[in-house]
Amino acid sequence: MDSSNYHPMWYQQNRPYAKFSKQIFLSHGLSGQSLHEIQNRITRDWNNELNLKKINSNEVVTDFMKEVSLAFYFGAFAGHGYNIFSFTEKLGEMLENTSAKDIPIDALKSPYPVYFVQFHRPVQWGKLQITGAYVIDEESVPSLQVCLVIAPTNLNGHWMSAPSGYFYLPLSRSSKGGLGELIDSAINSEITNKWKHATGSMPIETTNVSDLRDIRAKRESMDLSSGREAIHNAMNYLANCLCYLSSHEPSNIGYASDAPEKLIEKSTLAKTSKQKNKAQSQLKSMGHFPITYLQVNSSKSGSMISGEQTFDNKKRQHWRRGHWRNQRKGEGLSESCLIWIKPTLVGKEKMPEQAREYRLS
Repeated sequence: MDSSNYHPMWYQQNRPYAKFSKQIFLSHGLSGQSLHEIQNRITRDWNNELNLKKINSNEVVTDFMKEVSLAFYFGAFAGHGYNIFSFTEKLGEMLENTSAKDIPIDALKSPYPVYFVQFHRPVQWGKLQITGAYVIDEESVPSLQVCLVIAPTNLNGHWMSAPSGYFYLPLSRSSKGGLGELIDSAINSEITNKWKHATGSMPIETTNVSDLRDIRAKRESMDLSSGREAIHNAMNYLANCLCYLSSHEPSNIGYASDAPEKLIEKSTLAKTSKQKNKAQSQLKSMGHFPITYLQVNSSKSGSMISGEQTFDNKKRQHWRRGHWRNQRKGEGLSESCLIWIKPTLVGKEKMPEQAREYRLS
């Protein structure tokens, strides 16, 4: 995939305040001050674009307040080192056919406080596509914060006419139930409380940006209701990704297909850390971040998909779902370890054509 398919890369390449958001996060962290500074910067850029007539006001479709939130998530992501995990097709399909609904949230161990998970294929919601999620797992925050992102409908348009939607779903750490119950609760809460969240957001202190939060709240509440199934599927898949990241070592690291080959070569063949850091810094400034690709490792315990196939002449090929086991270990069973019981493909790929007899009367 090229860089435009990865939301963080697309965002840095298409938002003039992306790098500013990182600097603000490094200065103020996950705070109201960061949100305020980012909002002021976006307001200034927004007004400048209109005043300089770089875009007609009738072409503006980007949601201002959502843009502030997305900049905040990106700033946190960039400030913690631009960590992207991309699940490859085979592993992604296995996780898609695994259940993590009974796993408690305290069994999850994030590799970084903030990172981005790239889905192996988009989750469809009508004509829209949920492609991945920013994950914020800070100990000081009482919830694991998930921001599902929707691919922009126009990859190369002006940033004020090329919106990118998202769904924010916090998963409470105090929950005693499994991830399945927690996800359902978070989705329901987000739908029913959307009005409260929107009207209680930070006031817009400018006359050039219309405050349409009431209208937005109604629209988003309807959007969430109609997209419940897609959001639910995306969150269930993400839950399995988080379980995998909590229990498996990372695989190989690479770059998007359109990253400059010469800079990648410099980074790979660098003889000193200074040369390596310089090449990587150049790549990041262009919006190309290193990607940790996660794939099925046949050398570890458990077979690959092809090795687990069984055949049944009476059934078409289908998945026998996998699941996670939260196994206790250590002194007094005080520690937990996630064990993946992998899904398997069973049945024949194609059923043989069978002749049918018809009795005519």
